[in-house]
Amino acid sequence: MWSKIDPRGHRIWIMKNRPCEWYSHSQNQSSAFFVEDLKIRELVDTHYYRTAIAKVVIRKTDKEGEVLIFTAKPATVLGRDGDKLAKFEKKLRKITNRDFKVSIKEVKIPELSAKIMAEFACIQMENRMSYRRVAKSVLQKVMEKGAIGVKVQIAWRLNGADMSRNEKFTEGRIPLQTLRADIDYHYTTARTKYGILWIKVWICVAENIQAQKVTKKQSAMDKL
Repeated sequence: MWSKIDPRGHRIWIMKNRPCEWYSHSQNQSSAFFVEDLKIRELVDTHYYRTAIAKVVIRKTDKEGEVLIFTAKPATVLGRDGDKLAKFEKKLRKITNRDFKVSIKEVKIPELSAKIMAEFACIQMENRMSYRRVAKSVLQKVMEKGAIGVKVQIAWRLNGADMSRNEKFTEGRIPLQTLRADIDYHYTTARTKYGILWIKVWICVAENIQAQKVTKKQSAMDKL
């Protein structure tokens, strides 16, 4: 079960917060908000294609909304004199039919973001670098920034082989079964000359030992 569930969604309200922060008053409104969130995220992916965006948080009410973009390259997201951000806000207004405030937040350690490192691996392999060298460089970059563990999985026609296969590269610990472990995960595809490769990256950023102590005290109290 642990290998088939997204570790980010499995740890919501335990180690991670929700990527969407809004409340709906009816079922029709919640469905409309959900479809609107999908459109906003699709617009971010297309307008800012591989610009080191770690995550997108959407906050909104009935009248106003806010989009938080966490990126390692704020200057690239803003553009020259804010032109790229202005174009994004214009497209966002056209899609949602209302005004959204767009805030840019800088990611201080981009190597601890699974999305950024997966996109980095895609760019390197699309430039015809060896997938083994790319995976080992990702492991090295992540572990140098103080991560507990990292795992990279690359699959399909590796090096243009006729038969598809997958290979895993791991370093450190990736405790998927412990919910106190803060694990970031991302899945993406690389369009190489010899076909499409899919890449998965798991990064164990930290492990909350305090949560383990609290659960032990609670279990002891339950026995009493």
